[in-house]
Amino acid sequence: MTAEEKILKCRQCGRDFLFTPEEQAFYSKHGYGSPRRCKDCRRAARLQKAGRVYSGVCAACGKEARVAFPPAKETLVYCGDCWAQIAAERRSMRKTRGSR
Repeated sequence: MTAEEKILKCRQCGRDFLFTPEEQAFYSKHGYGSPRRCKDCRRAARLQKAGRVYSGVCAACGKEARVAFPPAKETLVYCGDCWAQIAAERRSMRKTRGSR
Protein backbone atom coordinates (compact mmCIF):
# COMPACT_ATOMS: atom_id res chain seq x y z
CA MET A 1 0.00 0.00 0.00
CA THR A 2 1.45 3.36 -0.98
CA ALA A 3 1.07 6.37 1.24
CA GLU A 4 -0.57 9.54 0.00
CA GLU A 5 0.65 13.07 0.58
CA LYS A 6 -0.60 14.51 3.86
CA ILE A 7 -1.07 18.14 4.82
CA LEU A 8 0.00 18.74 8.42
CA LYS A 9 -0.03 21.93 10.51
CA CYS A 10 3.22 23.06 12.14
CA ARG A 11 2.80 23.39 15.91
CA GLN A 12 5.49 26.07 16.02
CA CYS A 13 4.66 28.51 13.19
CA GLY A 14 1.11 27.36 12.38
CA ARG A 15 1.74 26.94 8.63
CA ASP A 16 0.48 23.93 6.71
CA PHE A 17 3.22 21.69 5.30
CA LEU A 18 3.37 18.65 3.05
CA PHE A 19 4.34 15.24 4.46
CA THR A 20 5.32 13.32 1.32
CA PRO A 21 5.06 9.55 0.82
CA GLU A 22 8.88 9.40 0.73
CA GLU A 23 9.11 11.18 4.08
CA GLN A 24 6.39 8.93 5.50
CA ALA A 25 8.37 5.84 4.43
CA PHE A 26 11.56 7.24 6.02
CA TYR A 27 9.79 8.10 9.28
CA SER A 28 8.11 4.68 9.39
CA LYS A 29 11.35 2.83 8.62
CA HIS A 30 13.07 4.55 11.55
CA GLY A 31 10.13 4.18 13.92
CA TYR A 32 9.30 7.90 14.06
CA GLY A 33 5.82 9.39 14.33
CA SER A 34 4.60 12.12 11.99
CA PRO A 35 6.52 15.40 12.28
CA ARG A 36 4.89 18.10 14.36
CA ARG A 37 6.88 20.97 12.88
CA CYS A 38 7.50 22.04 9.27
CA LYS A 39 10.93 21.57 7.67
CA ASP A 40 11.93 25.19 8.28
CA CYS A 41 11.06 25.02 11.99
CA ARG A 42 12.75 21.59 12.40
CA ARG A 43 15.86 22.94 10.68
CA ALA A 44 15.90 26.08 12.84
CA ALA A 45 15.61 23.94 15.99
CA ARG A 46 18.52 21.73 14.84
CA LEU A 47 20.67 24.76 14.08
CA GLN A 48 19.92 26.31 17.46
CA LYS A 49 20.84 23.07 19.22
CA ALA A 50 24.09 22.91 17.25
CA GLY A 51 25.07 26.44 18.16
CA ARG A 52 24.91 29.82 16.55
CA VAL A 53 22.38 30.56 13.80
CA TYR A 54 23.05 33.16 11.11
CA SER A 55 20.60 34.89 8.81
CA GLY A 56 21.12 35.53 5.13
CA VAL A 57 19.05 36.17 2.04
CA CYS A 58 18.00 33.22 -0.11
CA ALA A 59 19.77 33.42 -3.48
CA ALA A 60 16.71 31.95 -5.23
CA CYS A 61 13.65 33.68 -3.74
CA GLY A 62 14.94 36.48 -1.51
CA LYS A 63 13.35 35.18 1.72
CA GLU A 64 15.33 34.91 4.95
CA ALA A 65 17.67 31.92 5.02
CA ARG A 66 18.90 30.63 8.39
CA VAL A 67 22.24 28.84 8.23
CA ALA A 68 24.89 27.45 10.60
CA PHE A 69 27.72 29.53 9.13
CA PRO A 70 28.24 33.26 8.65
CA PRO A 71 27.25 33.84 5.02
CA ALA A 72 29.91 35.67 3.00
CA LYS A 73 29.00 37.86 0.02
CA GLU A 74 30.28 35.28 -2.48
CA THR A 75 28.53 32.35 -0.76
CA LEU A 76 25.07 31.41 -1.99
CA VAL A 77 22.59 30.51 0.74
CA TYR A 78 19.08 29.16 0.29
CA CYS A 79 15.96 29.02 2.44
CA GLY A 80 14.66 25.59 3.38
CA ASP A 81 12.05 25.47 0.61
CA CYS A 82 14.47 26.45 -2.17
CA TRP A 83 17.17 24.11 -0.86
CA ALA A 84 14.68 21.22 -0.83
CA GLN A 85 13.76 21.98 -4.46
CA ILE A 86 17.44 22.13 -5.49
CA ALA A 87 18.18 18.87 -3.68
CA ALA A 88 15.20 17.15 -5.36
CA GLU A 89 16.40 18.33 -8.78
CA ARG A 90 19.90 17.02 -8.06
CA ARG A 91 18.53 13.63 -6.97
CA SER A 92 16.44 13.47 -10.12
CA MET A 93 19.46 14.27 -12.29
CA ARG A 94 21.53 11.55 -10.57
CA LYS A 95 18.76 9.00 -11.12
CA THR A 96 18.52 9.99 -14.80
CA ARG A 97 22.28 9.66 -15.29
CA GLY A 98 22.35 6.34 -13.44
CA SER A 99 19.65 4.75 -15.61
CA ARG A 100 21.57 5.04 -18.87
